[in-house]
Amino acid sequence: MNDAQVKDTKETSPGRPVRGNILVAFAWGILILILYVMFNFLGVLFLSPREEFLLKTTWSDASVIAASFLYVSMAGLVFTGAGMLLAWRNRGAVWVWVAAVSSVAVIACVIWLSLYLSLRGSTSELDSLTWLPFAVYIYWAAPVKELLSSYIADTNAVKLIGLLLSLVPTCGAWLGIWIVQRFGARLTIGRLFAGCASIPAAAACVLILSLLMPRQASMTLQQFPKIDGATAAIPFAQIMLTRLTGVNRPYAEREGIRFNTTHQAYENLIGKKADLILVAGPSGEEERLAQEQGVKLKLTPIGKDAFIFLLHRSNPIDRLSTEQIRDIYAGRITNWRQAGGEDQQIIAFQREANSGSQTYMETKVMKGLTLAEPPTERKAGGMGGLIDAVADYRNSRQAIGFSFYYFASSMYRREEVKFVAVDGIEPSQANIRNGQYPYTALLYAVTREDEPASGPAGRLLAWLQSGEGSRAIQDGGFVPLEEK
Repeated sequence: MNDAQVKDTKETSPGRPVRGNILVAFAWGILILILYVMFNFLGVLFLSPREEFLLKTTWSDASVIAASFLYVSMAGLVFTGAGMLLAWRNRGAVWVWVAAVSSVAVIACVIWLSLYLSLRGSTSELDSLTWLPFAVYIYWAAPVKELLSSYIADTNAVKLIGLLLSLVPTCGAWLGIWIVQRFGARLTIGRLFAGCASIPAAAACVLILSLLMPRQASMTLQQFPKIDGATAAIPFAQIMLTRLTGVNRPYAEREGIRFNTTHQAYENLIGKKADLILVAGPSGEEERLAQEQGVKLKLTPIGKDAFIFLLHRSNPIDRLSTEQIRDIYAGRITNWRQAGGEDQQIIAFQREANSGSQTYMETKVMKGLTLAEPPTERKAGGMGGLIDAVADYRNSRQAIGFSFYYFASSMYRREEVKFVAVDGIEPSQANIRNGQYPYTALLYAVTREDEPASGPAGRLLAWLQSGEGSRAIQDGGFVPLEEK
């Protein structure tokens, strides 16, 4: 054996006792973890100013996905090179180096599993505070991780993909070790570059092609009208923006659509700060405001939603009649025993005045009956706040609240809350569609009457009443008025 061969086998020799190789693998594993942490620290310095680039670009979805794949493959290439360097300089027992580079994946899996099994880990989103330790550990993947929720609705699937991203460094290093062991002396710089760069090169080609392809867009971002609306209509508005202008979903969610509450949206439309709003019908105060400003509102119904009532899951009551609901909110029924439940005081939450849900409650459910004035702590500042109140209030088992079906079932789902059947009819897409559920709310596209049909708002209104618009309404969580 010559001097070079002796040097190559000095650190990890197949003839060395297993215990010695385990210690070497353990020591190298710690060193690799330290290097990985340093790599993440450099990522903080490099990525912090650029982290949101893919969230703010107006590229198409195909371009954003191709760019994400290119970024991950480039990061994987760095780790492949590290694995090759490690295996090239330290020939010997391959499993030692495989075990050493696996330390990064092992720690990632331990962090991920411990968070997932925690109290709120399985129900919270990957970008929530609960998952912050994991997000910090895979900070290098932040530009891609932030995009996942825009394309994948299932939060558990998003977490699983986050776990797969955390395995990229180790898989890249494994690939580098395998290349050195498989090709050894036959490995040349040319072959190495061609093999390792093939995946990023393919992703780069797809990205370039997607950027060069013309978009099939009806409007540009500059032509798209100023829109506003209710919280529940945000997903629908985002779909509308992506389909009409061709921008990607993350941009539409984070930059393109900024909605206020229903009342603020009406004020913005009347004050000409918005051209079209997506809301429930106006309250009396909003109609008076429009009259005072000399603005005539044009209400175009485009979809349906259900107005629902919420109880805590631990409450044994599953159904209420219309009369019972009115009596509860009028203050005539104050104990759940009067409605067939347990001997517990009823805590009835409401929304702030002129919100879409509060207006519907006053006009369509109570129909002129006076709502009992709730204490300040029982007035929720938003639909999400009301659902949280029913789920988390200190006496939540006694609580009742109201919301709109799509918002409560999809946008702000809480496992601790259940929906009540009204007059024996469950709130569901089927019962909203067939009209059996008693409280069906119309979604309106509201414009000013003097808005020209050829203007941005007029063109958008025409699109909403087309077959394509009807499909967008359905994809946005509402039931179209007509199937087209």
